[in-house]
Amino acid sequence: MTARASLPVLRELLDEAQGKNYEHGVLGVRADPDWPPGARTFTHGKVPVRVEPCVSALAVREALLSRAHGEWLIVLTDRSDEDLGTGVLSHFIGHRLRTPDPWAAVRHRFAATGLDPALTATAGNRDVAIGLLAATPPDSWPPAPGGVLTRDHAFAAVAVAHLGLADPVIDIASILAWTADPKLATRISDLRSLAGDAVTDAALAWAAGRTGAIGPAVLHLLRGGEARDAVPLGLIAGLLADARDNGTGDDARVARDALIRMESRTGGTALSASALISWAAESSAVVTGMLRAPGRQSVAEGLLARADDLLTAVRAGGLAGASDLLPSGLTIRFADLAGGLRSATSGIAEGDPDRALVTQNALERIERAWAWAAAHHLAGTGDRRTPPFHAAVRLTRWLATTSSAPRVSDPDMGAGLSSVLAAVRTRRAAHDTAFAAALVTCTRDDPDPGPATREVLRVEDLLPDVVMPLARLAPVLLLVLDGMSAGVGAEVTASILARPRDGWTEALLTGQQYRAAAIAVLPTLTEVSRASLLSGGLRTGGQDVERSGFTALALACGLTHAPLFHKKPLDSSRPGYALADDVEAAIGDVTRHPLVTCVLNTVDDALDRSDAAGIAWGTDTVKHLAPLLDRARHAGRIVILTADHGHVIERRQSSQRQYPGISSGRSRPAAPPASDGEILVTGRRVLLHDGTAVLAVDENLRYGPMKSGYHGGASPAEVVVPVTILVPGAVPAEAAEKLRLAPPQEPAWWLDPVTPSPKGEPAVPASTAPAPSAERAIHRQGTAPAPRKRPGETMPTLFDELDTDASASAQDAPATRSPSAVKEQPPAPTAAETTSARVLRSTVYTAQKKIAGRVSVTDDQVTALLTALLAAPGRRLAPAAAATALQVSPVLLRGAVLHVQRLLNVEGYAVLRVDADGATLILDDALLREQYGIGT
Repeated sequence: MTARASLPVLRELLDEAQGKNYEHGVLGVRADPDWPPGARTFTHGKVPVRVEPCVSALAVREALLSRAHGEWLIVLTDRSDEDLGTGVLSHFIGHRLRTPDPWAAVRHRFAATGLDPALTATAGNRDVAIGLLAATPPDSWPPAPGGVLTRDHAFAAVAVAHLGLADPVIDIASILAWTADPKLATRISDLRSLAGDAVTDAALAWAAGRTGAIGPAVLHLLRGGEARDAVPLGLIAGLLADARDNGTGDDARVARDALIRMESRTGGTALSASALISWAAESSAVVTGMLRAPGRQSVAEGLLARADDLLTAVRAGGLAGASDLLPSGLTIRFADLAGGLRSATSGIAEGDPDRALVTQNALERIERAWAWAAAHHLAGTGDRRTPPFHAAVRLTRWLATTSSAPRVSDPDMGAGLSSVLAAVRTRRAAHDTAFAAALVTCTRDDPDPGPATREVLRVEDLLPDVVMPLARLAPVLLLVLDGMSAGVGAEVTASILARPRDGWTEALLTGQQYRAAAIAVLPTLTEVSRASLLSGGLRTGGQDVERSGFTALALACGLTHAPLFHKKPLDSSRPGYALADDVEAAIGDVTRHPLVTCVLNTVDDALDRSDAAGIAWGTDTVKHLAPLLDRARHAGRIVILTADHGHVIERRQSSQRQYPGISSGRSRPAAPPASDGEILVTGRRVLLHDGTAVLAVDENLRYGPMKSGYHGGASPAEVVVPVTILVPGAVPAEAAEKLRLAPPQEPAWWLDPVTPSPKGEPAVPASTAPAPSAERAIHRQGTAPAPRKRPGETMPTLFDELDTDASASAQDAPATRSPSAVKEQPPAPTAAETTSARVLRSTVYTAQKKIAGRVSVTDDQVTALLTALLAAPGRRLAPAAAATALQVSPVLLRGAVLHVQRLLNVEGYAVLRVDADGATLILDDALLREQYGIGT
């Protein structure tokens, strides 16, 4: 039977002739003389081509006579050489008929000298060859390596050129990622139209074959137009296989039935358990890679949503909780966490609100549930439920020791959060009341003593006692964020320190263990407290008063040129410039201007015009803050972040009491007398209402119309002013006597424990999500009443221990309380503390100290770190917790750990080591006891 000619083969013959310097002529081709009438003319290399099918020698002669000059004539005939005769053959290039061999043409297109039999020995191989010729890209196929055209090289070239498979390494991972391409179905359809079914099916079979044991299932999906289900099916395949083989009861039965139902989607193929698990692992790797890749998150989310749909379709949706990727799995985990929160905090009886309101057993269940939820890949990628649940877990930790979060739509989950918040409000209300009582006493009895005798830093003392003495040593940028509460200040500071490339590090005043705070002037209003802050004395007034008072104070402190910028000059920047020219110049000139002060109004403005409860405060939220910090860093300035007063948030739960003569939504004249939720303050630091005013304490109480937030009252959130000091990298040498680098400032309940992975992988922190906006409630209202100073400290801080005696009102505190009734017995040492003490008393440790020589850590620091590690789950400690235990700045943690290792790692044995993540500390408890001779 004579072969049929095809256009790609004819073009290849024309290329061969042109390669022999023929510009036009006659090609005789021995083939079936059957050619579509509509395709008898075309152009090849700008030369017209005419195809003439000839059923007889006479027809061949007639075609030769009709040939026009300058064209290619291709004669298709099945006549023998004898029938045509020598005279006719002499008109053909090469004086002979050529037999079309598509594989020869393919070999030529790939610059190959030979063909792999695996490529040509299959059924329909001629159609494959013709398809390869038709699919030849404009710049031809890549040359066959080694001169032999193999099946892998041929179909990889097709996949790269036409199907978008561009990964240099073609394996199961790259094939699965390729199937997720939304354009793949269109590309397959286009290839069928161009090159035919044979080469398309062969290329798809080759690609599916690269996936190993799951190849038949992948090929079924590719050929059926369902390629995008390859990854979603893989995600649920391993989940179902694990539940079938390792689950119990109903879970195993549901998984077994679901796998049977899934076979219809994989071509009836029953895959082995190992194949299913491998499919799942590779699919998970593909999706997690997409979630991390900019611009591909939406594709990953679509695949995960499809996986959820497929799991529901096979009637196994209840098993999703075991998946670290499926969205429904995260929902199940949050539901479990919500149940634990609700159980732990519901039905708390009235009594001392500062007692442990949550049992340790309940807290441990919550920690496990939170770790399970936080381990889900979607928990830290913007899921709106993560921030409120993270906040609730932190609050529960606080409740387990001796504010309103964003709502979620699921009623059960909302109930879990609501239960936690109810318990928190109980404790917070008591703290606010105690704080207000202490404020009444402090304000009434304040005789304006000198700085040496002050126990509380007042906002009017901040500049003369802290800022300006520091500015005389090193250049300072003072940023006054009007209305910034302690909670917002903590958020802003965290956002600055979370950008290590910017180089900012927190510092503390000498003698302080924690971030400083000051007490606002009363009522806590801008016209009162900001004027006093900037004047360095009790003042009332607007910007003119602030400016004149600030200038006089600076001159008195020896700072001749100390510019003060309010809102208008800060906003007067040229188009395209982040800061006004004079502001930028002043910050840059550290010699002429050792102190530059800027007042930022974003926080206070938000209380009138925004949803203040929904703002995630940070460097990008506060107008001008980011460029100011950037200029200060380049100039080498210390930055002090503070405020004039704080604020409370409107949570749509407040009630209004109407009085005449109010000075704000939270302050009013002394008449009528104070009632529930209010206090009466009097003294020289009450600058309105003739020195005696009633201030709201209950955050749900207001005197004016509803707004987004309020200030003027006496709650800790309004009165306590944060004072944060930032240095560009390290404390300047000239300020070393005044400042030191700060250890982490988060309280212990804020940090997530580091727990070993249940599957044996390297452990990771339970959550790496940034401090969410929902947790502002903790910061804003977490200020403790009546702080009790620690030895060596000069002023109270935001995280001092509570003095519960202050909860008694100054006016009606009982006088019958005996000293023995309030004396606290020292707690018995824990097992971790006992073990740490025994290590440091051992002869081995004494010998290690001699070998180690000079180290930067003290025995107390080593004890604290050992105690924290011995008490931590899995004897693992996150960097922040380790820095807290050692009381060192995070930037100094690595050096401190190296010195502790020199003391503890006897003869190089890794008693203390750093995990593979480069951050988590791990203590080998058994080795510690062995090396130091300590029994269990």
